[in-house]
Amino acid sequence: MASEITADGHIIAPLNITHPAPGLDLAGFQWAPVGGLNKCPVAKSEVARRLAVDGDQTPLTEDQPPASGEAQTDEQLHVPGGPGSHPETDPPFPLKHFKGSYAGNGFNLIWIPTPFPDPLPKDTPDGPNDNKLILNLTTEQLTFGPTLGNIPNRGFGDQGDLILNGLAYLQTVQNTTNPETGKGDKPRSTEGSGIHFEPGVWLRVPAANFQKGRDTICRMASIPHGTTINAQGFVPEKVNGSVIGGKPGGPDFDSKALTLNTQPFVIGEPERRRQIFLRQMDAERRNDTRREPSGDLKPFRDSGRITTDIIRNPNLVLKNAITTSNLNIKETITFTVTSGNPAEELNAGGTANIAFLAGPQAPVVATEEDADKPTKGVTILSPGEGDKPNAHADFMTATFFIELVEYDVVVGKMAPGSTQILLASLPPGARAPTPRFAITAPPGGVSERKTIKVPGIQIQYSQNVNLNFGPPVTDGMLTWPHVSVATLVPTDPQPFTMKE
Repeated sequence: MASEITADGHIIAPLNITHPAPGLDLAGFQWAPVGGLNKCPVAKSEVARRLAVDGDQTPLTEDQPPASGEAQTDEQLHVPGGPGSHPETDPPFPLKHFKGSYAGNGFNLIWIPTPFPDPLPKDTPDGPNDNKLILNLTTEQLTFGPTLGNIPNRGFGDQGDLILNGLAYLQTVQNTTNPETGKGDKPRSTEGSGIHFEPGVWLRVPAANFQKGRDTICRMASIPHGTTINAQGFVPEKVNGSVIGGKPGGPDFDSKALTLNTQPFVIGEPERRRQIFLRQMDAERRNDTRREPSGDLKPFRDSGRITTDIIRNPNLVLKNAITTSNLNIKETITFTVTSGNPAEELNAGGTANIAFLAGPQAPVVATEEDADKPTKGVTILSPGEGDKPNAHADFMTATFFIELVEYDVVVGKMAPGSTQILLASLPPGARAPTPRFAITAPPGGVSERKTIKVPGIQIQYSQNVNLNFGPPVTDGMLTWPHVSVATLVPTDPQPFTMKE
């Protein structure tokens, strides 16, 4: 309908998403390897064309209760695609599902170095006050650009050339923490709300000779704080006969594998988490100046958005998005990328920081035994002995969940072949973002109001960046986890054609 699509064909973001994803326009750029040019014409979205023809429609509101159910077939699933989306050049599984723009909400936790005028003794229950815990409820936008086409990488010796494939992306995150309501509904403003901006590239990399046929996924991220990250992981197994290639069901956020621990630890020894539970992590604690929000967190505890359990394990935010929304997740593709350490099959990845973040560092010198032997810098752990980092990003790991969700959508009377933009029906108090669907009536039209089952895509992710800073304590300098989680849905309506 006219109120949900602008004159230029732009679809307004779904309900409870406060800002649409930014555009990522690569028009005029095409990867041009030696020996040829991949041309990829830009096409207008099929949804935009159809809506332009059908004109205004009057959708039902989200709060209308479901009527009788009607199952729809999974082969009608539409993975969002926009200009520049072309199956013949799209990246292989699972990156082929990264198309178009997504938006949603999440949670961000970060420890930052903060000097206080009166330092606390290190042996008090509160611990030293050289740090602050920042807790943000967030809204997020993630835009995937068109494919970059085939990217040739030259092999040497016994290693043949490899052809990579990938796409650019742009991620932006705003702080929406509202201490008055205890929810993430603070109006987005031009001042003080933006907390993250990240352009980057996703790549699908064929296996090299030594990788035993295991292809990999690579995420190359650039962050304005002064850090670049190259994170890589193996391609997940594609399930044959499934709709999107995922395993049945949703993520198990109750499992040990998907449980995060945000307590700081001695560098290089994550198994030795501090025995003292830092008081900033106690959501019952009031007026702690070493935490933001610094006041009483009771509104956030009452709403269930920020609790002690969530502070300790932010993946509970992802679990709550699923459970409060009664999401029926049919399939999930799961994969993890890390900036990792050298391994037998995957010897790559890492982080790089500007000098300010790394802080003063002791110079790297050759050993006295072999002063002429060059040092292999990539194997040196950082920070080293004598270094004094400000906030050195040392390691990143991120797990992505691409989910096929079966939604209930209420449709009213529709003329044959007409299209309406309708919301998925989520229960009151749902914390997952609400997707929109472009529902097209069957040849016979829709004669009465009813509820249909519609498949759609949702992306969840959990990311942890280890930051090293602070003076050495009894056992050594500490690593402080920086965790981001979010649940995202397409900003464009996902097309779905009713069969009857």
